Amino acid sequence: MGHGIHAAAVMGQLRTAVRTLARHDVPPAELLRSLDAVVADLGEDEMATCVYAVHDAATGTCVIARAGHPPPAVVTPDAALTFLDGPPGTPLGTGGQDFRTEEVQLPPGSLLTLYTDGLIEARDRDLDQGMAQLAGALRRVDQPLEELCDGILRRLLPCAQQDDVAVLLARTRPV
Repeated sequence: MGHGIHAAAVMGQLRTAVRTLARHDVPPAELLRSLDAVVADLGEDEMATCVYAVHDAATGTCVIARAGHPPPAVVTPDAALTFLDGPPGTPLGTGGQDFRTEEVQLPPGSLLTLYTDGLIEARDRDLDQGMAQLAGALRRVDQPLEELCDGILRRLLPCAQQDDVAVLLARTRPV
């Protein structure tokens, strides 16, 4: 959490840790426990939120763990939209959290949306309004991912955005 060079350096360290743990197929909840320890080792003032998902394209199963991060959104091929309400966990660096996972089936053609809180929260918009706006923007799932992402950003972000925002869209395909 935060802005500037220090926050970027911390995120770089966490990104490296995630890649290392992911390469060893560490399950999502265990990965978050390891990251929690990494953040705690960086200092008591450090915190970060995270969502980690592992999708098995052969079975359609997606296992997700969260550490204080907003819930992922899923849009199935029949246009049903769901915000996954699995255990949210606490931000990384707060220590002692027993992170848990949520397992969902994602049929081929489903859209998984991961995003930071800066997309849905703003001074003039509460969390529920932001999630409703995101849900409305995700209803156009037939678009190419880049166009859909551009539409989401246009719809949800004011011109003078104060927070950093990240959006990741992934569409499932059969293997």
